[in-house]
Amino acid sequence: MDRATAPPGYGRVRTFLESGQADDRRLTAEWLAGRLGVPLTDCAGALDCLAADGLVRRHKRADAPPWFDVVPPPTYVGLRRVALGLLVLLCSVAVVVTGAMLQHVFFFALGLGLGLMIAFAWLDWELRSRL
Repeated sequence: MDRATAPPGYGRVRTFLESGQADDRRLTAEWLAGRLGVPLTDCAGALDCLAADGLVRRHKRADAPPWFDVVPPPTYVGLRRVALGLLVLLCSVAVVVTGAMLQHVFFFALGLGLGLMIAFAWLDWELRSRL
């Protein structure tokens, strides 16, 4: 969900849910609106967007308004990000070292440029995935 299409209260609701204060509760738009001081329609839209993003699980009954559960993050996310970071770092270093070993300034500059592009692309992806 990008900031341009997100409902106005999306950022506040997501920050509140990621803080862990609502992990053991059933969430409703009414409860969140009262707790955060965000309009009810914004809370309902934010919860729908968060359900589409997979941060909360939606439950609905015919006679009651929908309620949501916070989906716990998988435990392997941190390890996967560390492994991906090490892989990117190793690829960047390998490109730079290969360029330096060829003893030609052009190949070294090309390797350094490619390594920096890979590193910054990974950093940009990490920052965008956290919103």
